[in-house]
Amino acid sequence: MAEKKTSVQVSHEDIDWIKHKISEMDISLTRIQQCVIGDAQYGQIGLVKQVEEHQAYIDKDKAYKSKIAGGVLVVGTLWTFVLKFWDKIFQV
Repeated sequence: MAEKKTSVQVSHEDIDWIKHKISEMDISLTRIQQCVIGDAQYGQIGLVKQVEEHQAYIDKDKAYKSKIAGGVLVVGTLWTFVLKFWDKIFQV
């Protein structure tokens, strides 16, 4: 079986339209890249860097809250023992 070949005619106006659309897509992709990665030359922080900074803050905040919770637990336990054995510690 022989394949039937067809040719497509593209006009000059179609080529200009394609060039214009490709130029628009290039500009859009460049803007998206600058948003995601950032541009140090212009002082723009990208989304990736912001997420890393937020993750570091969240990790530090979790550690801080864990220390506070541990301290409250220790103080609460000691305070409970002091109240329970108050009479035995300070015999009057």
